[in-house]
Amino acid sequence: MVKLEDLYTTHDLALKNNRRGEDAVVFEVDKERRLRRQCITINQRIHEIYQSYAFISMRWQPREVFGFSQEKREIDFYIIWRLLPLLEQEFSDRVYNSRKGRGVDAAVRQLQESIRIVSRNYTREAWVIGWDLQGCFPNASCDIACKHLHKLVAQKYTGDDKEDLLWMIEVAIHANPQLHCVRRSSLEMWNFIDDSKSLFNKTEGTGGIIGSYIWQIAMILYFSDIDHWAVDKMGLEYIRFNDDHRTVVENEDCGLTLLPLFRQKYAELGATMHPRKFFCQPASRGIRFLGRIVKFNRIYLDNMTIKRAEERIIEFNKKRNKIEWLELFISSINSTFGLLKNKNEFNNIKRLVKLIAPDWWQYVSMDWDRLCIVAREGYKHIDIINYKFNKIKLI
Repeated sequence: MVKLEDLYTTHDLALKNNRRGEDAVVFEVDKERRLRRQCITINQRIHEIYQSYAFISMRWQPREVFGFSQEKREIDFYIIWRLLPLLEQEFSDRVYNSRKGRGVDAAVRQLQESIRIVSRNYTREAWVIGWDLQGCFPNASCDIACKHLHKLVAQKYTGDDKEDLLWMIEVAIHANPQLHCVRRSSLEMWNFIDDSKSLFNKTEGTGGIIGSYIWQIAMILYFSDIDHWAVDKMGLEYIRFNDDHRTVVENEDCGLTLLPLFRQKYAELGATMHPRKFFCQPASRGIRFLGRIVKFNRIYLDNMTIKRAEERIIEFNKKRNKIEWLELFISSINSTFGLLKNKNEFNNIKRLVKLIAPDWWQYVSMDWDRLCIVAREGYKHIDIINYKFNKIKLI
């Protein structure tokens, strides 16, 4: 049986990075009643997930994203909260997405270390083979994802809420939001994505949900057997970040002979390698991976990442009411500056600062010691809150 105090714990986890979201604020107004009701509906097996919405995200490439009510996110976080210690034991050490301490930078550093190992401290050439999976999320099988999670719970989980957890996994994985969602983008926006990448064109029970926390974790487990086969059985220097793969080998021809084996294993899960997103090249030329260029002695941001930062600044420069966009402007620019200063790219920081329109400098200043944008006195976060509050009072 699920306990109310456990739902309070997962509620705090769910709000950790989403406390200002519209759904989160509405949920928080009568949190006690909603959590008590959710506890009852879960224990009675009558909890249903219907509140969802879909939209097309255009940054940086068009993709279909689903959003859910706070109640659905509470279910996802409860499942992950219970299973995370067990999941970490199942996951390979060479999988780097959606895991604490194993983000983009960790994956990039591992690729550099793998190149160093295979090239024997850069004394010989190493070859890097990279590939993506075609329609990784949209073509995933709900039954396979659910079976992997059920197997983990059945074999290793010993909590009192074991049966409830099995049921919640079934509900969360088989949510099928395309059958009962509100579209927050116009129908014409779906023309920007391929039909095969939309859940609206999939049969019920097919397609992972981009935007769902439980599916982010489920997709790691989905390919976990292949990860362990590549690393533990084959002994490869293998890295995976979501559906983006890199393998470092000593010999180009021998490395390419592994690909049919990978294709066969992906086919067993209903997945396929992308026919165009594939390369095999010497490591000495620099390897593009997750927005970085990895070389023997240096890691730096690729030109596309810098170009996107420039486009973002130009976007902000066109905004009229600067105060309304101030906090988003500061966080967005500092996010890019953080990436650049950690790679010692001071010249690119200076170039981006020059692109910022003069109108912004009455609200912000550049801290050259910390290499970040900071709000001036009178425009800090608390001042913005007071500004918005007084604006509401006038209405």
